[in-house]
Amino acid sequence: MSVSDEDKALFHALMQTVKPLKTSTRREPTPAPEKKPIIIRKPMPVERLKTEYYLSNHYTDIVSPESTLSYCSQSLPHKRLRELKSGKIRWEARLDLHGLRPDDAQHALCSFVTHQYHQARRCVLIIHGKGGNRHGEAPVLKNHVNHWLQQLPQVLAFHSALPRDGGNGALYVLLKRLNHTPPLP
Repeated sequence: MSVSDEDKALFHALMQTVKPLKTSTRREPTPAPEKKPIIIRKPMPVERLKTEYYLSNHYTDIVSPESTLSYCSQSLPHKRLRELKSGKIRWEARLDLHGLRPDDAQHALCSFVTHQYHQARRCVLIIHGKGGNRHGEAPVLKNHVNHWLQQLPQVLAFHSALPRDGGNGALYVLLKRLNHTPPLP
């Protein structure tokens, strides 16, 4: 593509009226602020946590004595949850919380789960009982255990047990795998 003589003449005529910018008003662009690296803190490894937890006792999803309980972290494959529900994953240890007061049950549950995790056990049975009473009140211990287990970092999933293992009064609890990391100094 070539530029015509007429376009060249027009361009030169317009350029005659153009004045150069004064150098005193010219400013150098400010450099972009230095980017600070994003620090992503890794969660504390489960095996380094203490056996005492500060678990909330406030639960909003109240369950009945006959309710089937189920919880699954997002990282667990659906197939593994199905195996847990059907009792195909054998439990290796059990804890009976029947008859304990909530404070004692919480301590026993946290200690048990932490100990079993450190023993590299993957599936445990927790017996909480069906609870409830004749007046239609919600089962206290069953509701607490449902809420507490969801807060424990070692727990991947849980589901109400099969009738042979306690039915809706017990839970199969699937624990995370133990990572062998050096202890804190």
